[in-house]
Amino acid sequence: MSDVPALLGRDAVLARCRAGLAEGGGVLLTGPAGIGKSAVLDALGAEAAEAGALVLRSNSSAAEASLPGLALYDLFARPVAQQDGLIAPHLRAVLDGALLRAPADNASAHGSPGGRLALRVAVLELLRSLAAARPVLLVLDDAHCLDPVSAQVLAFAARRLPGHRVRVAAAERLADGREPHRLDVLPEPRTELTLSPLPPQVVGELLRTRLGLAPADRLSERIRTAAGGNPLHALELARAARRPEPHPQSQPHPHPQSQPGPNPHPQSHPHPHPGFPDRPLPVPERLRALLPVRPDLLPRETVDVLLLVATADAPLRHLPAAAERALAEARAAGVVRGESGGGLRFADPLFREIVLSDATDAQRRACHAALAGLLDDPVERARHRALASPGPGAELAAELADAARLAAGRGAPALAAELSRLAAERTPGDPGLAGERLLAGARYAYDAGLCDQARQVCAALLDGQSRAARVGARLLLVELAGGDRSGVPALLAAAQTDAGDNARLRAAVRLCRAEHAISTGQTGLGLAELARAERQADRSGDLEQQIEVIALRAPIEMQVCPDPVLPSLRRATVLAAELAAGRPAAAMTAASVQVRCCLVVGLLRRGEVAEAIDAVNLLRTDVENAGRVKDLGDVLHLVASVHERAGLCGQAYRAGVRGGRLRAELGPTPGPGLVLSAAAELNGGTAERAGELAAAAIRAGELAGDAEWSAYALGIRGRADLLGHRTAQAAEHLGRCRALLRGLGFVDPALFLVDADLVEALARSGATDEARRVLAEATRETARLDRRVVRLGLARARAVLTGLDGDPRGAADALRSALPAGHPYPLETARARLTLGDLERRARRRAAARADLRAAAQAFAAARSLPWLDHARERLARLDGPASALSDLERQIVELVQRGATNRQIAGELHVSVKSVEGSLTRLFRRFGVHTRTELTLARTAG
Repeated sequence: MSDVPALLGRDAVLARCRAGLAEGGGVLLTGPAGIGKSAVLDALGAEAAEAGALVLRSNSSAAEASLPGLALYDLFARPVAQQDGLIAPHLRAVLDGALLRAPADNASAHGSPGGRLALRVAVLELLRSLAAARPVLLVLDDAHCLDPVSAQVLAFAARRLPGHRVRVAAAERLADGREPHRLDVLPEPRTELTLSPLPPQVVGELLRTRLGLAPADRLSERIRTAAGGNPLHALELARAARRPEPHPQSQPHPHPQSQPGPNPHPQSHPHPHPGFPDRPLPVPERLRALLPVRPDLLPRETVDVLLLVATADAPLRHLPAAAERALAEARAAGVVRGESGGGLRFADPLFREIVLSDATDAQRRACHAALAGLLDDPVERARHRALASPGPGAELAAELADAARLAAGRGAPALAAELSRLAAERTPGDPGLAGERLLAGARYAYDAGLCDQARQVCAALLDGQSRAARVGARLLLVELAGGDRSGVPALLAAAQTDAGDNARLRAAVRLCRAEHAISTGQTGLGLAELARAERQADRSGDLEQQIEVIALRAPIEMQVCPDPVLPSLRRATVLAAELAAGRPAAAMTAASVQVRCCLVVGLLRRGEVAEAIDAVNLLRTDVENAGRVKDLGDVLHLVASVHERAGLCGQAYRAGVRGGRLRAELGPTPGPGLVLSAAAELNGGTAERAGELAAAAIRAGELAGDAEWSAYALGIRGRADLLGHRTAQAAEHLGRCRALLRGLGFVDPALFLVDADLVEALARSGATDEARRVLAEATRETARLDRRVVRLGLARARAVLTGLDGDPRGAADALRSALPAGHPYPLETARARLTLGDLERRARRRAAARADLRAAAQAFAAARSLPWLDHARERLARLDGPASALSDLERQIVELVQRGATNRQIAGELHVSVKSVEGSLTRLFRRFGVHTRTELTLARTAG
């Protein structure tokens, strides 16, 4: 496992290994098979080779450990063959014989005492000679399998290598509590590291990046549990589970006891599919061989009880006395362990999967039936009853449907999807009811982020007899379409035909039509469809559809006349509460999440930040508790935005990082995840990284045709450009951002604070007329919508324009008078202070400039806004730096710039190179704290 995903979660280990090797000695990695030792060695070797070191590697194995000198051949055959004169001829002859490059001389063969010493000295001198040319790294994988001759030679050399540029990185397989055997092959100082199991989320990411298995998938969850943090186990289990053909067993291993007991290795098992997690995981023979104890070596009655324990989803806390006696041998062998609460668990979770995989279907059904009688939890009991009874049954199907709703209410939509599937399979003689339950399962799967599973179920429903299920499946497929909307019109037309004259179904189709029209920029058509949907929803009396109407209409109305929308949103939350009173599982629907998001946005734009923070934090908790993974990415975006405007950039950074990762995992397009990650960097990372992520988001948005997320990406890229003093690029990106948002009908200046930054970028890049036009438009919209939170930013932009017009003193005075005693967005005050410092410096009021820049830096530090804090400190450093007089060349360059000369014209006039002019201008920009030729002229005039 040499590629990057295998190293997920190993940053700390790699850092310690690098530190140990930097000290001049060796590093020994220990741990069980598959824990990732080889991957770490691969990474260390690749880094060393990239740095110019000579990397020599041996890969030992137990099967070859009896071959003398094999590791020496792996390590040194190539360098010896490629270079002559590395060591003295008589030592070269010994080494050639040991490496089978020439017949071994009997007198110097490594079997004799003299030969053994000669070989040791030859290898030591070879390493010293190689290290004289460049650093050497010996990589010894599976060092516990080193052949004795190689181990002794390497240990001899290791004791004599300190002071030479030879490092050793080795890996040794060790069970818990055992001492390593191969420390002696490492030179001093030695670093010993034991690799711990990877956290479940890291294993989930490994499965996603390697095999495309979504972390929210129930199969992924089971594999993570079975692997116990071992990356090799996880990958092997996942590959075996995803093979379409039955898992062949090489040959049956009959149990030493007579039947009836679990057949440890039946001839074949169907493999589990991600949509059918009740099937056991097949365990490859390669993994079985790693366990110290195998089930077929235990008594039959012990295996019977182990199967019961393995079948339970949660640790069993009460077992019959006979079962406890049967487990005595398993406890003694360390197969199972007691928990503090009284339950039992397998010491190695892989053992559990082997027990399940080795049992027959009948034996597993018997265990499910026994557990259904032992457990009190309605969700667990219903699931075990279903798995014990494969046939249909109306009572069981209804129990499973109730359990699915209960599981969804508990925040387990993936389990709810499984229970709904089981309920549909057990529903007898009612295709409509079975389709409804299957559709509910598809929606639960979608809520859990299992989009492929949801698509498969929808495809099956389209061939069914239930009209309502067909409509629901088509509408869910529209939601699942993501960035590719080409097939949406056909889906909507077919859904409308299926809906007929049913008011509830017609309302559902109208709602979907409205959402599609609005999302594609057809706002007028969308509002018309919403009006029709509202009439149908009122006719049907469906509260959930009434909430959906408000959820879709609110974002549009907030752009036109925002204040009246808040009561409508509060009414929607009341309707959601009424809905939840009768159906607790319906409390957290997509529409209810949307109206609560809109309420937070409305509060934020009005400057009611404290209430917005309380509301968004509660929403985040509710969404997480409900397990609505697909909504969590959007909510985390909102959490990050609210905390950024509240001046809590540390919280914004963490929410943005998590939201970006989640959106990247769930897809269907990478743009939104990249935007969230870029915004996080702009809060608590670096402007450079923010710009890189935003650029990638722009490309992704253009490919997907997603105008809204492209606009946000352009806005973040523009802000990163401002921080990087690239005003022309900032003006371009911010201008495109604003144009896209206005094209979508998003004219509220408090939506995305782009106007003030765009005016500043345009002004600083010389486009003052365009800057004034944008400022006038933004001022009108701010007045129309009464967006008081935006006024300070526009005052800042106006001051920049005035300062560049030649009146920095007047601009500073005007901006200072516009500073409020307090502002709901602390970063806006900090940005204003930053601009004040710049204006006061140009007005030659250095004390005031210093005070304002320090105040800005303190505000950015309090907010943990790291990129802007660096920017403020840079401004301070320039202000407080030495202001030496201009040289004759610099003075002449400035004078020519004032006259409008180009760099080439200046070079010709002064008889210097264009490159010299560019370098001088760069230094002048830095000295005067400016970014354009216009600003340099004004600053020099003011100075």
